[in-house]
Amino acid sequence: MLNGRSVILVAEDDPDDQEFIREAIAAVCRPGVEIHFVEDGITLMDYLQQIWNQPTKPVLIILDLNMPRKDGRAILRDMKADYHLADIPVVILTTSTSEEDKNLCQHLGAEGFYHKPGRVADLEAIFLHLCDMYIP
Repeated sequence: MLNGRSVILVAEDDPDDQEFIREAIAAVCRPGVEIHFVEDGITLMDYLQQIWNQPTKPVLIILDLNMPRKDGRAILRDMKADYHLADIPVVILTTSTSEEDKNLCQHLGAEGFYHKPGRVADLEAIFLHLCDMYIP
């Protein structure tokens, strides 16, 4: 939490998907949820390394698998191997429909695996569930 606000950190490189995610969270999560976006895996890990011992840890990370510089699979592996970061819940939101990806992410410790829907209403339903689960 940051200044009493819940922070959702979203690793997503597509600007259109970022906007859909921002709109979905704003529509269904309680007021005061802050959303921070990073566009690649290296930037995500840099951010997390800077805040790991601060009271500014995100309450939830939304992670795309297919990102530049360092993909979501590698990020998830690194996060769950780092005891400073392993307790942050990570949910995968991806275009991948691969059972292999889903199984790998579950094995690595992802809290959930969602295929990116094409409709805003479907994305809102995902975030309604996630906000109910993870936002204090």
